[in-house]
Amino acid sequence: MPYLECRDLKRVFRHFTLDTSFSMEKGELLCIIGPSGSGKSTLLNAIAGTDRSVAGQIILGGEDITSMDIRRRRIGMVFQDFSLFPSMDVGKNIQYGMRDIPAAEKARLTDQLLEMVDLPGYGNRSVNELSGGEAQRVALARAVAAKPRMLLLDEPLSALDAPLRKKLRATIRQIHDETGITMIHVTHDREEAFAIADRIMVMRSGKPEATGTPEQLYRHPENIFTAFFTGEGSAIPMLQNQGEVSEKILFFRPEDAVLGNAVFHEDYTVFEGAVPESCEYTGSGYLVRLSYKGSPVLVMADRKPDLSDTKTVPFSVRDDRMIILDAESTNAPVF
Repeated sequence: MPYLECRDLKRVFRHFTLDTSFSMEKGELLCIIGPSGSGKSTLLNAIAGTDRSVAGQIILGGEDITSMDIRRRRIGMVFQDFSLFPSMDVGKNIQYGMRDIPAAEKARLTDQLLEMVDLPGYGNRSVNELSGGEAQRVALARAVAAKPRMLLLDEPLSALDAPLRKKLRATIRQIHDETGITMIHVTHDREEAFAIADRIMVMRSGKPEATGTPEQLYRHPENIFTAFFTGEGSAIPMLQNQGEVSEKILFFRPEDAVLGNAVFHEDYTVFEGAVPESCEYTGSGYLVRLSYKGSPVLVMADRKPDLSDTKTVPFSVRDDRMIILDAESTNAPVF
């Protein structure tokens, strides 16, 4: 039996409707990604109980919590704005959620949690002295200290710079692995989701568009929206026997396509007549942007190509990495 079940949740706004059902297992770390306004935070608020206007049913640990008071649900939340108590030091902030525990045990647990978030010895510090990354780690420790039944994280790293986000996403995964807490982590950053999630749910217009492991969604997307939202790619309309455009497209990732004619490799298909547009260095190679029969195409090159006097070029795609999808839209989703 799933640990969390959200059955037919529905929340109607003027220009948006949340309409979703999903489930997750105990101890799982589920990341939810999707464009702004897709319903990610609305869904978290429904589960936490901060939005009681949601129809449907929420089952947690076999218990119906749909109408349960927010305090009785024992669900922790961490937001991007830290929400620490400025009048308390770090230790008192962490201990805020500890109930009916002797003082000595509170101190021991506080030290243990500070070690877990890599802030040993910070217990007596004022929260006003903390950097953004330190404050967020204290917020994570405080949420775990309350021993919640599950933990909801609503874009907790979005206000931090890129290097710090990478460090703290590893901290989140470490906390999950050490405590076994069931977590839902909402983020706009697909790289962040890929790095820490057991499974990812892609949301679009209030509904789950696709759910799977990071590898499944990246390598075997179910639709063109999921394909583009989980990484860069190219979509080429397929032609029927009479040369007419069909309702299917070929989708592939840049790392599965190379600039030039790879006809000597039996497992590649060659496409002729692409128009080069630009080239940029990525660190591991060169990402070349082409236009092929009106469709934008991304391919890789080991060396920087000279495209100054080139009118058209061929490119080659691995046969086992081309995915046939319905031609719903060849436009990449907006983040």
